[in-house]
Amino acid sequence: MERPMKVTIEKLIYGGWGLGRYEEKVVLIPGVMPSEVVEIEVQKDLKDYMIAKPLRIIKASPQRIEPKCPHFLQCGGCDYQHIPYELQLSYKEEIFKEELKRIGKIDEKAIKPILPSALSFGWRIKLDLAIEIKESLHIGFYRRNTREVVPISTCPIAHPLAEELMLSFKEALERHLVLAPSIRHLEICVSPDEGKGFLIIYSLIHHKEDHMRKLAEELINGSHNLKDILLKTRALVFPYSLTGLGRTQSALRLIYEDLEFLLYPGVFIQSNLVQNKNLISILQERLKGENGEVLELFAGMGNLSLPLARFFSSWTAVEKNRLAVKNGNYNAQKNGIKLTFINDEAIRILENWNKEGKKCDLLLLDPPRQGALEELKQAISLNPKRIVYISCNPSTLARDLRFLIDNGYTLEESIPLDFFPQTFHIESVSFLKRS
Repeated sequence: MERPMKVTIEKLIYGGWGLGRYEEKVVLIPGVMPSEVVEIEVQKDLKDYMIAKPLRIIKASPQRIEPKCPHFLQCGGCDYQHIPYELQLSYKEEIFKEELKRIGKIDEKAIKPILPSALSFGWRIKLDLAIEIKESLHIGFYRRNTREVVPISTCPIAHPLAEELMLSFKEALERHLVLAPSIRHLEICVSPDEGKGFLIIYSLIHHKEDHMRKLAEELINGSHNLKDILLKTRALVFPYSLTGLGRTQSALRLIYEDLEFLLYPGVFIQSNLVQNKNLISILQERLKGENGEVLELFAGMGNLSLPLARFFSSWTAVEKNRLAVKNGNYNAQKNGIKLTFINDEAIRILENWNKEGKKCDLLLLDPPRQGALEELKQAISLNPKRIVYISCNPSTLARDLRFLIDNGYTLEESIPLDFFPQTFHIESVSFLKRS
């Protein structure tokens, strides 16, 4: 009989893992805390490290708490529900510093304390749910590192309205089970400002559309909080309303200070709106008194452009998603904000600006997880006086900051923000100036 494998957890690292060692080989384990002794089962034995699951906590941390969610560590949505929120923040701050120092050789003095979220639960206004039929209907999230759907009955990090709409949809789909095999997943988005939400059904096939419409009508009639239900198939570029509403009728209303925006279905929005407003406030404070030409890359529907552009003389926002640009233009006109949206790839606009000899005073970018190294290689030729880099991935941020520092920029400060409590994810904003 094989002896059980035991490891002691040394620390938490980026990705939601606890790091331990077994016979000098690194082992990565979810759902653990530093100093804990854990019995494990190896799931993957790779060249440089192993991935394992915890079978039993032999010696628990005195700070460990009972997770709020019954699905914790079954579904892949959360990583830290066994850790008190204040301690989560401390671990995230250390992980952020370590990533920037290890990869980017960034001086810790430039890294500020993490900004907590006002809500540690109930903050997520967007849910992306997987759907499959086995012996019964499963609606939930994928198990960590798999495509196996874990059915869920509750989601404590979801905004209560999003959770309510999830349960309403599940009950309705149980009555229309013939539709379930054609549905890949479901997107739920809600506006706490408006108290309403919409659903987007991602469907594989088109032939049950009339039946889908009946499902949509039943759901709309059964909930005064549901604004619209839309359908998206591979044949469609953007989702369309099953109830016949136009985009602005389906859209959700969001409020920031004296501005009112609409969010079109199918357009990206941050999941933690309260923390998003904190980010905008930080930008307004740090950029107070700045003026001149602003170039914003990866602008989305104007989440940052719209509240900030009114304080600058010229603002160009670049976004490749055509619907997001339409959404941004609508909101700019609605609020009387002067800015220019360009529907194109960021790299192409940068190449064009360089050919034309254009310059910018401020470069603002909020790239996807892979970062923006190729874009920054082009952008430094525009000679911006200041660069503001919003990131959702400390690893690629560290790489990109190192490039900017090596090419004549000084990192003034980098501020981590906890947009995603109970998870390993770390958002941040970094401010650089030309040396």
